[in-house]
Amino acid sequence: MKNRLILTCVQFLRKFIPNNYTQNFLIVSTTGLGDSLWATPALQSLKTSFPASRITLLTTPTGEQVLRHNPWVDQTIVFKDPLLPHLFSLWKQLRREKIGTVLCLHASQRLALPLCSLIGATRIIGTFGINKGLDDLLTNSLHNSYQHEIVRRLEIVEIIGAARTTEALSYFPTQEELSSASTEPFIALHPGSKDTYKRWPIDHFVTVGRHLQQLGHNILITGTPEERPLMNQLAEQIPNAKLADSTLSLRSFAALLARASLLISNDTGPVHLAIALNTPVIALYSPTNPSLCGPHTAKNAIALAKPPTCTPCLKRKCKAPFCLLQIGPEEVLTHVSNTPV
Repeated sequence: MKNRLILTCVQFLRKFIPNNYTQNFLIVSTTGLGDSLWATPALQSLKTSFPASRITLLTTPTGEQVLRHNPWVDQTIVFKDPLLPHLFSLWKQLRREKIGTVLCLHASQRLALPLCSLIGATRIIGTFGINKGLDDLLTNSLHNSYQHEIVRRLEIVEIIGAARTTEALSYFPTQEELSSASTEPFIALHPGSKDTYKRWPIDHFVTVGRHLQQLGHNILITGTPEERPLMNQLAEQIPNAKLADSTLSLRSFAALLARASLLISNDTGPVHLAIALNTPVIALYSPTNPSLCGPHTAKNAIALAKPPTCTPCLKRKCKAPFCLLQIGPEEVLTHVSNTPV
């Protein structure tokens, strides 16, 4: 019922909005850290193929930090949440850009696509089946096939004739940001994740951290403010391990991660940030599939993956992700020994 009302309203209002026959593009990527980074190859390919076109990015506050200083974006507009109080002002801002084509890479908010349908764009392109039941608002759509999220985004820009120039992630720290971070070498352990079913057992992180200390490595434990209890629990069991400031901005955290000699992490956003920064990574997967959301072609990353033990996977309903027990500390340490740190 909600979607039917939205579709009816958008289709009615479209009749009164003149079309923009321009080569200006709007990229919609209103998601989190990893998803925002997955957009960077598509952005680079689009701007390289259409250098004279103006590219506007509609993104979240997290996406703005991730893509700040990105040379393939001409303007960034932040999608505020909740959207409703800001809807009209955001619509006016987007209308001023005279967008001819909307490329919807991924939108987590239900109203993102309806909003973009009312700015006068002649083409609205995205992937069928991931738009919260509002696929009818797309003028062109791709089938959602089994492929990495980076490739899916690239195929969206290829619809309009962009040539694929790279599949590598990118991030652009400033020299000032990098100089403010610690220069002491360390290995970072990231025991948390937004979804608890993706978390490797804390005891395994303890075993790995203690062993690495015995080899002479400094250990830094990273995480978000919500993961602080988990960080503290790990730090209490690894003598002399240091805790990163969990309140750091994403840009400051990236500068810190750029100094790490290695990141060992669950399947979560910092994995992709490290890859973009060329920091070596060992990432742990079982309930999720690295072929869809893992390191992809990165040469500086190792994805340790085991098949899920439950069919179907319970995902967020899982209280004890014992599938991750298939990855032991010894396997991780073997890969550490083969990584120049």
